[in-house]
Amino acid sequence: MSNSENTRQEPQDPQDIEAFLEQRAQLESMMQEKFTKFLTVMFTDLKGSTTIAETEGDMVSRMLIKEHNDIVMPAIRENNGVFVKSIGDGTLSHFENAQDAVRAAVRIQKGLDELNMSKKFKIPILMRIGLHSGKCIVEKNDIFGDTVNTASRFESSATPGDILMSEDTYNAMSDKSEIYCRFVKQVMLKGKKEPYNAYKAFWNPQEIELDMTQGAGTTPANPLAKPTSKLKLILIVLIPLLLVLLLTLRSKMGEQIGLGNESRSISHSVTMPDEK
Repeated sequence: MSNSENTRQEPQDPQDIEAFLEQRAQLESMMQEKFTKFLTVMFTDLKGSTTIAETEGDMVSRMLIKEHNDIVMPAIRENNGVFVKSIGDGTLSHFENAQDAVRAAVRIQKGLDELNMSKKFKIPILMRIGLHSGKCIVEKNDIFGDTVNTASRFESSATPGDILMSEDTYNAMSDKSEIYCRFVKQVMLKGKKEPYNAYKAFWNPQEIELDMTQGAGTTPANPLAKPTSKLKLILIVLIPLLLVLLLTLRSKMGEQIGLGNESRSISHSVTMPDEK
């Protein structure tokens, strides 16, 4: 018997394949249950630190990092969050409860506002915060997956000083009346084919009052789906004015037509005398 015949293997029994696939599905389910969790991921990114380092020197820059940590770390910890790691001038953390994540974000922004009011640094220190909720792979002290990447993209799309969250995070909040949030725009995130609905969490009392006064309220996810309050008001005022204008023009045109007909009827009724 040749070596090739000795090494030739018999086809696998279909029952063995089915057993293997069943075991694999069970193993994947166990892995999902053990290492995957639904979390709200928060990314923060400090703006202005590079400028301070260049203009004020390393000592002032170190003071800024300490002030930053004294604001961010307690906000995460005291709102049941888990600090994962620092990334440049920013941080990555996660929360099992979306409400806790938004609370922590609001506290961070308020803390930085107080720091700016103290005038410890010559330029304002602003932070962008992004939040997204979904399933994450949890491995030791780190987290991975599309939810983490998406949260990072929301942070990049935020304006310095703002808290920008996904619709998933907004929907996962247990008490939406506690923190004033509303839809603000649709954003295209890097690596994503479809736009995401972005919600803003307001933390400044003056900004909240101004936003409510302007009638922004709860803007629908699709801002083109319904007219805004301002547009409705404009239409309510303009439509009656246009109707009045049209009726006035029609009345004037009717009068002119009537006068024309009257002049023609008079001229036709007058008989000119014969010339002699």
